[in-house]
Amino acid sequence: MQRNESLRQQRIARNWRQQDVADQLGTTVTAIGRWERGAQQPSAYFRVKLCTLFGKSAAELGLVETIASPLESAEVTQEGNAPAEEISLWTVPYARNPHFTGRDDILQYLGQLLATKQPGEPMNIQQAVLTQTQAISGLGGIGKTQIAIEYAYRARMQGRYQHTMWISAANEETILTSFVELARLFMPTLVKEETNQRTIVTVLLRWLEQCTQPWLLIFDNADNLDLLPPYLPHQGNGHILLTTRANAVGVLASSIEVDAMGILEGTHLLLRRARRFSAESPEEMDNAINLVIALAQFPLAIDQAGAYIEETRCTLRDYLQLYQTHRHALLARRGKQASGYPESVATTWSLSFQRVEEQNPAATEFLRLCAFLAPDHIPEELLTKGAPQWPPTLREAVTNPLRFNQMLETLLAFSLVKRLAEDRTLSVHRLVQAVQIDHLEVEAQRTWSERVVRALEIAFPADPKNVNTWPQCLRYLEQVQVCDELIQRYQLLLPEAADLLDRVGSYFLEHSMYSQAGTLYRRALALREQVWGVEHPQVACSLHHLAVLERANGNYEQAEPLFQRALDIRMHHLGSDHLETATSLHGLASLFESQRRYEQAEALTRQALKIYEQHLGADDLETTRIRHTLGLLYWHQGRFEEVEPLYRYNLALHEKKLGPDHLLTAKSQTWLGNLYYGQGRFAEAERLYKRVLGIFIQHFGPTHFQTAIITHNLSALYIEQGRYQEAEPLGEQALALYEQHLGPNHVHTADGFLEVATISLHLGKYTRADTLAHRALQLHEAKLGPLHSHVVEDLIVLGTSSREQSRYAEAESLLQRVLQINAQAPVMPTVQQRALYEFARLREAQEWDEQAVSLYQQALEMDLQMKRIAHPLTMATRQRLAALLDRLDRPEHATQLQRSQPGSTDLSKEETSTNRREMAMEQSNMKAGTWSRSLPACPHCQLTTEIIKSGKNRSGSQRFHCRACQLSFTPQPSMRKPDQVRKTEALVLAKQGISYRRIASLLGVHHQTVSAWISTPGTSGAE
Repeated sequence: MQRNESLRQQRIARNWRQQDVADQLGTTVTAIGRWERGAQQPSAYFRVKLCTLFGKSAAELGLVETIASPLESAEVTQEGNAPAEEISLWTVPYARNPHFTGRDDILQYLGQLLATKQPGEPMNIQQAVLTQTQAISGLGGIGKTQIAIEYAYRARMQGRYQHTMWISAANEETILTSFVELARLFMPTLVKEETNQRTIVTVLLRWLEQCTQPWLLIFDNADNLDLLPPYLPHQGNGHILLTTRANAVGVLASSIEVDAMGILEGTHLLLRRARRFSAESPEEMDNAINLVIALAQFPLAIDQAGAYIEETRCTLRDYLQLYQTHRHALLARRGKQASGYPESVATTWSLSFQRVEEQNPAATEFLRLCAFLAPDHIPEELLTKGAPQWPPTLREAVTNPLRFNQMLETLLAFSLVKRLAEDRTLSVHRLVQAVQIDHLEVEAQRTWSERVVRALEIAFPADPKNVNTWPQCLRYLEQVQVCDELIQRYQLLLPEAADLLDRVGSYFLEHSMYSQAGTLYRRALALREQVWGVEHPQVACSLHHLAVLERANGNYEQAEPLFQRALDIRMHHLGSDHLETATSLHGLASLFESQRRYEQAEALTRQALKIYEQHLGADDLETTRIRHTLGLLYWHQGRFEEVEPLYRYNLALHEKKLGPDHLLTAKSQTWLGNLYYGQGRFAEAERLYKRVLGIFIQHFGPTHFQTAIITHNLSALYIEQGRYQEAEPLGEQALALYEQHLGPNHVHTADGFLEVATISLHLGKYTRADTLAHRALQLHEAKLGPLHSHVVEDLIVLGTSSREQSRYAEAESLLQRVLQINAQAPVMPTVQQRALYEFARLREAQEWDEQAVSLYQQALEMDLQMKRIAHPLTMATRQRLAALLDRLDRPEHATQLQRSQPGSTDLSKEETSTNRREMAMEQSNMKAGTWSRSLPACPHCQLTTEIIKSGKNRSGSQRFHCRACQLSFTPQPSMRKPDQVRKTEALVLAKQGISYRRIASLLGVHHQTVSAWISTPGTSGAE
């Protein structure tokens, strides 16, 4: 590419530096240099700005004028590695209408309302109020979309916006699809990795709100305004333009109402569209005016009439006579007045349909088919896959590529369909659909509906749980919605209809879209009951899927009768040893596990496992699901030694058969990590959690529900380790994703509330901790009942928070309730142990020392039963008990307890430090009366109430002063842990990566002593 000397000379002639030009254009010196060297050409946006800046044409500046083809449906331009300022989005899917006529008053007014504020120019009140969102409202076909298109192109030519984006807002599915396609242009990685469309929308809206460049966001066909608020940016340097049929837009936007065209505007549009201006005569003008009046000055009808005249080469008079001939029959069929909107449009299309049928009968059949599909994004492969269901003429056309193109050519000639070749999709106007449907008898409508449902059942992926099929599932979702409406409207009792709805429900369930899944599952169940009878195995399949959904939603009472009914049907029709019977057994067992009915759950799981192993073998992947549930039941009962072999076996199978990065392998690693977490083997658990998190982000993206679960687990792990600063952002992220995917009232969201409450508690944010814990408690009680272990955990957090705030009476009430719940329905041993530990700390704070000793001892006994000897909570309990016994003048018991301190494996990095730190803070914040109990007695008068600290002596020991007898003294040093015990602890903590200085602080020794211990582990160090 040659150097651009013209541009360079123009700059030098004005005595400007490259930096001066860059500053005025809003780009970089690097870009200016590239343009002048000819290394690259400026984009269209900067070409306009350059011409304006220098007052020269593009040719005079040596700029290559390349105007994008109007046939391009979307473009994103970026010049090499240019900065973000040079990126321009243009996703208007329509070419500029060469026949656009009139509407100048509306466009001018719209331009004033959406006036772009110039840099440094203050925004006036009118701009502040009106420039954010504008609506173009009016009847369908009145020309709203064409006005929006024309405004976008004019604004583009004027350089008013850096980004112009188009959203099809006919329904929520099209909105989501448009946002996904927009993201695909400049965020391809996000679209590839993120399966949740709503997450993609959130990212795009955040980008718009933060974008400093001017943008225009157009929502077309936004007839249902209730759908829009979640998809509108709340701020940003841009404008929003809506086209809608709704008359009242409320507070959503300011509205510009579009009426029918003026007579002269309509006449000009007709003549331009029919290409009759060259043959213009007074008589022809009169005929054109008469025709426009007959068409009620309706833009869509005028445009269609002009297209018909152009294609058939008939005269304006002939068209008017033909229109008048068909008018009454069509008005009678539509039931509208002659001046109403449907009449002219329907009449125009009726004439077009006649011409289509004459030229290509298959095209007529195709229009009838399209009438029963979603109007936009009709996949072309749906036509070929569903070919066996179509009439012979259409079947032959769609299976022969040449005839297929000929058929579309006929329809495209009348603008009755649009084709997006790159996406291999078709679209048809909804009014074309309406006219087609109204031309058919009810029985014919029913026949076409059945054909569409059967075809879509064939095309929709058979295994929607398979990640690889998800893009194809997404491609058909709009069509499924229409099929669902057809099934209801025409009462289609088809097995294929039930199968389709059931499969789509499973797709929604996999994406945690529970509301949508529930609706389709229930309709599939109703259909199967009517088609097959209430006791058929197909009905059992629907019952089982609906039960799984209810369990996932935490609706256990609704899930149980569904599981039980499905099991009864399968037992009766298939037998007790059938695989589907085993599936029902396993589903019911999973429900019982959620309800803590562990004995019943274990019996059912063992029965299901036996059937699976008989039919499929112990190493089949389906069998691993049953084995996992059995391990989960053992885990809940504290039988950890029985869990690990099961989980390791499953993990080995998944790695062998699926590979280390498969989703099922990741889930096996998650559950093994959960086991290690429960055992206090935190380093191993953290390694597995981080590995799984990477796999989930790779497959699902960072904001998927599955990613939220593992993020929640990792945060919980950090809580157990006392790494609260690291846990906080993870807990907040998981909670936000739970609320986004499940809503604020879901049982899993309650788990997120509890986790963040726990973190806030340990960080001293007691108000937030109390608020979230109360929300979690309300949800857990409502969803799980008042005796569930999650309710106990909520109460423990609330009780601990009350204790930390010295609200001892409130704390005691909460923790007493915990013990009462455990007496009625014993919770998990790990939760019991935590409750005993926190209650013991409350009693210790209340100076009820004997009760505190008893509670600490009970907690230690439970840890020994669970073989959690080295767990941080166990060690904290032991340390607190030893300190308490020492204060109670039982040094022999304290020494014995200290000597039994284990020196084994996988201690927390932070839990020990946290507990020691909490003890030190607790002691430093005690009241005067509490201090009198722990201060030494005066050796002369034996009083403790008059003792105060009096500095330290030269050796660093604490000196005290008795105010009663005015004696100063230094007490004998209290018994401390033997060096070997502390050395063992130091070795374990160092193994976890804790620094020497931190270990020294924890153990009360000098850091050089710790260094000596670690360097010479075989000998005892000394302070």
